Amino acid sequence: MTSVTPELTPAPYIIMVDDEEDLREPIAAYLREQGVEVGEAGGGADLDTLLLRRVPALVVLDVTMPEEDGFSIARRLRAKYDNLGIVMLTARRDVIDRVVGLELGADDYIMKPFEPRELLARIRSVLRRLAAVAATPAMVSRGNGADSDEDEEEEAAPPLRGDYHEEFWIPTTRGQIRVPVDTIEWIEAAKDYALLHTPERSHMIRVTMAALEEGLDPQHMIRVHRSAFVRPASVQRVSAIGRHMALEMKSGAVVRVGPRHWSDVRHRLKL
Repeated sequence: MTSVTPELTPAPYIIMVDDEEDLREPIAAYLREQGVEVGEAGGGADLDTLLLRRVPALVVLDVTMPEEDGFSIARRLRAKYDNLGIVMLTARRDVIDRVVGLELGADDYIMKPFEPRELLARIRSVLRRLAAVAATPAMVSRGNGADSDEDEEEEAAPPLRGDYHEEFWIPTTRGQIRVPVDTIEWIEAAKDYALLHTPERSHMIRVTMAALEEGLDPQHMIRVHRSAFVRPASVQRVSAIGRHMALEMKSGAVVRVGPRHWSDVRHRLKL
């Protein structure tokens, strides 16, 4: 019997950019153990040197660095490399920092401190999405294959509708992404934008809190705070944080419950 040698999938090449060696080096070592080829950079200048040698599939970017911050680097990368994955690391808790990163073209973000396996899962998720986009670009960008500028502009705009009972359409630099409501664990809203959190990643969309409250089906998403909605099926347990109640989601995220919403949340979750 003739034996067949299986074709080996090449290890993905990524670059991790972080000025903290004590964090960067052990994380990079873990990723290598898991079959990822990793280049290391202490900042933007080091990254530029590595990019001259080889363009990676993905860059992991720390936000806070002394010479050039991650936002500036992300802006430069997205302007030059359209299909490059970007995952941002941040120790900041402000939602605005996460939104800025996503608006600049980051594919995902992860909060410090984090588990190495969580970062690996985020990296693999982004790489899978990029591969799917490359394989089927028409599904993400223009579904009708139109060539005219007029048709492209019309298709690139998000659907003009105000209900989010079943899905959101998120405009990105690579076209639109469909996000079904039943995949969203919770929604974090502020002013005129919101973050839609799924177990794999977060999506940013420009929408007001009033529009969300009017457009979301209360059977699918319930309001638990002045700036948050959750999907009841995604709640793992209820816990106390000081004097406040919080919902622990299946992904591990923790969402505070506002005092005025607690009775409704308790009723909906049958507590």
